[in-house]
Amino acid sequence: MPTPTLSVCCITYNHEKFLAQAIESVLMQETDFSVELVIGEDCSTDSTRQIALDFQRRYPDRIRLLLPEKNLGVMGNFLGTLEACTGKYIALLEGDDYWTSPHKLQRQVDILERHPGCTTCIHDAEEFMDDNSIPPRLFSEKFSTILPTTEHEFTQGDIALHGWFIPTASMVFRRSALFPIPAWVKNAFSGDYSLHLLLTRTGNIYYLPDVMSRYRLHAGGIMSATQNDRIIARNKKQIFETGYYKQMVDPQYHARFNGFLEWLYLDQSKRLKESGHAWSSYYNYYKGISVGGPRNTIGHIKQLVYQWYKK
Repeated sequence: MPTPTLSVCCITYNHEKFLAQAIESVLMQETDFSVELVIGEDCSTDSTRQIALDFQRRYPDRIRLLLPEKNLGVMGNFLGTLEACTGKYIALLEGDDYWTSPHKLQRQVDILERHPGCTTCIHDAEEFMDDNSIPPRLFSEKFSTILPTTEHEFTQGDIALHGWFIPTASMVFRRSALFPIPAWVKNAFSGDYSLHLLLTRTGNIYYLPDVMSRYRLHAGGIMSATQNDRIIARNKKQIFETGYYKQMVDPQYHARFNGFLEWLYLDQSKRLKESGHAWSSYYNYYKGISVGGPRNTIGHIKQLVYQWYKK
């Protein structure tokens, strides 16, 4: 294929119920530029891969498939699929979400062409539960104090201050603003939030209040016996990535990340103690009480002394 103007990065795993809808929402896009769909199919255990192959055979000039021989995991598949996207612009669409407007890509590319100071264009989206157990709601309702009713530009400071509020399937960004992707990202927990901070290193995020995609939630299962171990692993990744987030943002926003780190370390300490890892628990407790500096450490020590005195 010749190099497209825009590449759609679509990762999928066990999405047999949803992938066709996602692909069709890409194929329905009406644009005056070329669009390719790059699908990273991560060795699903259902018929997801066959569905992707069937679409690729029908649209060989519009769809490229990445078919690894072994499961790469979410971040491995995401970064590998991103790397394979060669367009000037990249749009994100996970295999269980879909777009609702045929003019979505055209509108967002037009915005980026008119606003060279922006690296990314996003829009409002509808969040819905897959089993209909919760009524659908808009991101602009869920994050009503952040997302306005009019067009708006967000800075990296806004991303640092507010955290995650951007629907993944709404993102279109300049490839040049992201690549090369730092090596640490492959070990991050949140690929989305990492991208938000990386993309705002050199420009802003332009927001359109129009609803042009649907973000699918899946009902969670009952907590299993290994839940604590999974949370310990998640905490470790979030501690790792938050250290890099602090390096990217202005120091005026460090306090927000320090507060999150303190909570993560203390939660990790408690969970490690419950799992019988005493020394690791003590280490994480020390990191938690010291992350905010000497004043924070002294405050924690005073609390410990007071609790001991009450006994």
